[in-house]
This record gives sequence, structure tokens and C-alpha cells, in this order.
Amino acid sequence: MASSGNYSVQKCQRVAEEAEESSSTSETPPKIPKLNLPECLGKHLQTTLRNSTGFSNGFSIVMDDAYSYKISTHDFEPGDVFPEIMTFTDQLASWLKEHTDPEHKAELEECILNHLIAMIFGSNLIERAGSTATITHKLCSAVFRGGEIPQDRDEAEDFLELKDALLRKNLPADSKAVLRSRREIIQHAKAASFIINQLCICDRELTEDIILQTHRILTYKIDADDMPWEEYSGVYRTEAVSAGLHEFPHHTLVPYKMKSMIRELRSDLNQATRDGQIDPIATAAKYTHMFVNIHPFIDGNGRMCRLILNSLLLKLGSFIVPIGEDEEDRSLYLDVAANGSAAEDTYGDLDEDEKPTMHAELGSFIMSHLKRGMGKMMKTLRK
Repeated sequence: MASSGNYSVQKCQRVAEEAEESSSTSETPPKIPKLNLPECLGKHLQTTLRNSTGFSNGFSIVMDDAYSYKISTHDFEPGDVFPEIMTFTDQLASWLKEHTDPEHKAELEECILNHLIAMIFGSNLIERAGSTATITHKLCSAVFRGGEIPQDRDEAEDFLELKDALLRKNLPADSKAVLRSRREIIQHAKAASFIINQLCICDRELTEDIILQTHRILTYKIDADDMPWEEYSGVYRTEAVSAGLHEFPHHTLVPYKMKSMIRELRSDLNQATRDGQIDPIATAAKYTHMFVNIHPFIDGNGRMCRLILNSLLLKLGSFIVPIGEDEEDRSLYLDVAANGSAAEDTYGDLDEDEKPTMHAELGSFIMSHLKRGMGKMMKTLRK
């Protein structure tokens, strides 16, 4: 069961804001607020979850046309799936209003915790990082509930299990590799806590500074293949990167493109405010696609784009979408991401009004996962 701490949204905000006041450098990442994230998100959902009828902030959820009828080789009907998500959203909003007792709150927090952990496990699996689902659950539970986890323990209780997991994958399993796999889980969870706190609990806009700080936490003491962590953690890349045949933008363009991305996001949200309606899935998909195709860092871009995806979904009134929880889903996601990059290669030089929707397939992929995740959540809560 979830911790019985008596947090309020205001307390969550205060703890996060106090943590932000502490200074940080590339050697010392931002201090992570010690709070019960599932509990804070439960309260966040009570005040921000949006349904088809709209909330006091004036927003209504309206489906955009920025979706594909194919996910890789699979047919997909966004017009059928979107209403199902809205039904689950309405059901969750009603459940939150009807179940305010401590026992049901604890059940909600447990569901949120499990989604957060699945988010970390799947995102790490996509990158061949981290460790088993069991170890991920153990370490992430402590991080997300505000517990203390020693960063380096040569004789960690889970050392042998971590080592065995590496050996079963035919990967190096010396002490350094074991501690790295453990750190990849802990830092990923800490980075998720930081960006979700900033965007959702403290209700801040996504900024370059938040992105840089999140990356600094994610990659703290984790070397890239050809670069020590101190040289790339929390800073934009200064050299070329590619994926297969796809070349990402020249490093001199990265600062400009990141500023442009943040400016466009702000413009889209301002327009949504004026219109009184938004599609959280399409919006999150657009900026996830945009970020990963800027590829602003030497390493950690994939995990960062999925942290941005989920923090935006939560901020805009939707829910967490774990991706890559098994090999089949990992392969499908990578196909979708590769298709998005290929579209950038093919159509990227066209005028804006001539370009297709580059993130359409990713949006459909996210929609399909959101339906599945919210369906499982409502089934669990109704037991």
C-alpha cells in the first residue's frame, strides 16, 4: 500500500520550490525534493484531470486531426480509440470525486506508483539500460516515495541480482557495470520526479533550464560511450550525432532549435487557452517528436523525450504512458521513432504549410498505449 503521509498540493509545491533554491553544477545535480510523488500526483489529478465536458480552467478535450491510421504495419482507428480514452477519463474523474477516504486514496497512489515504475522500466528497456522489473520496482518505489537511497554501495543488497541480470544478457558484469545499471534506474527515477514536480506540482512551463537540469539528474555519474559524464551531463552537445542513416541537426543549431521548440510550445498553449480546447496527446506527441529529432544531448535523448512526453501528458490533464515494457513493444516504438526521423529527412526542408504531420504515427502509438493503461487502471480501482 502507498505511504500514509499527509501531504497537500501546497506542501508538495513548497518542498519542490525549496529544493530548487539549492545551487547545482555539472558535478552536483539539482536537489530532488523529498516528497511522496504518487500522493502529490493523486491530488494533482483531482484538481487538473480534464474530461470531455471541460473544467474550471476553461479547457475542453477535443481530438486533433494529427493522427495516423497506421502504427508501423498495424491498422489503427484514432476516431474509435479517442472516445474510449475520454470514457476512461470521465470514469476516473468520477472515481476521484466519489472515493476520498484514506483506503481508496492509498489504492490510487499504488496505481500511480506502478505506472511511474512501468514508465521507468520500459524507457530503460528501450535503451538496454537499467535492470530487471523486480529491481526497478524496488529502487523506484523508494525514490518516488521520497526515500533515501545511497548512490554508491559496493555491497548493495541487490548486487547479486543486478549482476545476474547482466550475465543473463551476456553483458559485462563487473562491479562498475553492476553499479552503473543500478544508477541508471535511480537517476532515471530522480529525473522523472524532478521534471514532473516542476511541470505538474509547481505548475511551471517547460523551459530549457528545466530540460537541462533534468538531463543533469538523469545522467549524473553515468558516462557515455566515449565521454565522461562530467563533459556531457546537462549541457547541449558540441559534436555531430546520428542514428543509422539519419543525421540530426548540426550541433551549432541545437541552441537555436531548442529555443524555437520552447517558443512554439508556449505559442500552442497560449492558442489553446484562447480557443478553450486542447488535445493533450497530440500536443505531447508533437514536442516529443520535435525534441528527439533535435537530439540536443550526446546521450540520454530517448529517455529525456519520454520524460517530456509523460510530464506534458500529466500537465495537460491526461495520464502516464509507459512505453517499451516488453521486446515487442520496444521494437514497435523504435519503428515508429525511426519513421518519424525518416519523415524529417524527406519533408523537413518543405515550407511549414506543405509538411505532413511528422508526429502523426507517434501520436497514434501514444493514444493506443494511453487507452490500454487507463483501462487497466480503472479495472484495478474498481476491484
